Amino acid sequence: MRSSLALLLCLSLTACPAKKAGDAATPSPAPEPSATPAQSPVSTPAPVAVIKDPELKSDATEFIGAWSTIDEQGQLFDLLIFPDGQVVTTWTKGKHGARGELGFWRLENNRILIFLEDGWTDSLEKTAEGIVHHGYPPGSSLDKPPATTEPAQKLSADIAGTVGVWRLNKEPDGDYQYLAIQSNGRAFSSVNGGTEGTWKQKGKTIECTWPDGWTDILEATPEGFQKRSFIGANQDPPADVSPAARIGEKPFAIEP
Repeated sequence: MRSSLALLLCLSLTACPAKKAGDAATPSPAPEPSATPAQSPVSTPAPVAVIKDPELKSDATEFIGAWSTIDEQGQLFDLLIFPDGQVVTTWTKGKHGARGELGFWRLENNRILIFLEDGWTDSLEKTAEGIVHHGYPPGSSLDKPPATTEPAQKLSADIAGTVGVWRLNKEPDGDYQYLAIQSNGRAFSSVNGGTEGTWKQKGKTIECTWPDGWTDILEATPEGFQKRSFIGANQDPPADVSPAARIGEKPFAIEP
């Protein structure tokens, strides 16, 4: 009954003749594969052309993890790609300083597009030479050459869980202290408007050394990670103790 009514409706509205039995159907072109993006609250540009080499097609899992690359001034920073679509960078030159930059990513063909809160769009792209990082300034078209193109190196598992931005204790003004750990051994603290030091891994702890003689130690406890601060060589008792949490491990929101 439905098919009869549908046919009747089609004939009455379109008045198009039925195909003859001997007519061959014209084949429709096969649709090109489309990307399945990770969910992101950030608006995204139109997709680029589908790649032709099937060997270069990517799965999102290839990009999950921590990557090191360099910016347009040749300085190293890290990109942390989380499986839930979140991104954290250890790039500390922006207005957030040691808090780095936050963003979201989605998969598009042979790359992931990374939309950062400062307006930049970065990408990690799979090429015949390996994974390449591109950087596009705010307002740039993704169809035009990027401002930066540099190799990206995936970090090993033992350091990937250490590198990143750590949120520490809350200050009297209501803001938090932050600690950025970069894969090249540099550390950045939000204390005093921004301080650079060094870090090293000692067993299961992370030890940060600062120019003013202070030492911060990050270590896991039954209650979660904890930061303990010491003045000089004095290791007991600590001058300050606070909880520590790596940003990106839990969902975050970006304020406009």
